[in-house]
Amino acid sequence: MKVLIALSVHLLSVLLVSAHGGHEDSEENAQLANADYAIRHMATEHHIDSFDMESFFQLHDLNRDGVWDREEIEAIYGVHHVYSQKKSKDEIEHQKKADQVADTVLKLLDKDGDGKVTPEEFTAVGLSGLPSFDDIGAEGHHYDVESEFFLHHEEQYHSTPETQTDASYTHPEDLEHFSQHAAIEREEAEREAIFQGITVEEAIRQHEEPPARPAPPAESAPKPKITRGVPPEKQDPVVKYKDIGKESDSQSEWGTGEQGYKQPNTPAEKTRKNLPYKERIQYKFRRNWGDF
Repeated sequence: MKVLIALSVHLLSVLLVSAHGGHEDSEENAQLANADYAIRHMATEHHIDSFDMESFFQLHDLNRDGVWDREEIEAIYGVHHVYSQKKSKDEIEHQKKADQVADTVLKLLDKDGDGKVTPEEFTAVGLSGLPSFDDIGAEGHHYDVESEFFLHHEEQYHSTPETQTDASYTHPEDLEHFSQHAAIEREEAEREAIFQGITVEEAIRQHEEPPARPAPPAESAPKPKITRGVPPEKQDPVVKYKDIGKESDSQSEWGTGEQGYKQPNTPAEKTRKNLPYKERIQYKFRRNWGDF
């Protein structure tokens, strides 16, 4: 059974990439839509290519009490994720969606009627026993919007140097994503402008890269040879960051002290407290079963 599940997920992953390579509908999309929800969910949301029913159950038993309750069933389908909420016109409709998902799953799996699903009840119906609610916008998303973009879009369509050029980021998903970033940065600039008593445009310019200095004119006389030390980018990390702790302690909070709103350049400056969203370092996901 486990081998069959792994093979199905691997085939599904291949279809997922080929079906969306051009961001157009295709026959492969139909094949993807016909897969069991559990297999499709693990392949597209968790990037797990080998699992059994026990690991699926434990992964979604969020409070580790050995059963699924209504909230955990709703979480399996991402009912309260921002993407799902956007597809509900108001809170009343959204609650009806949540109730529909939980009630339907409990009716299919909860044989003793106690309002919970045990591993034995889940095993009795199998992975195919979990219905799909894609038609009402419960698509199983778990992560924040930024993470969902990288998980479902960036890694699939912009994973090579050729697809990471400026000209490649023209799809609707890309434009929406960058628009959200621009809105976040604009809001931060507005707050900075109010705090500093300057215009929003002046606050934005504070974070722009300074113009490059013109190259000095060439001199006819040869310059003496200078022996330089090892550049920072080639230094051993142990040597390069040996004083990072002391340097971090000397950094003032963002917006205070002599540094004020100066753009951080060194590793120590990037550890300043309350550093805004756009100055932070993005992280990457590891998609192994051991991560969960």
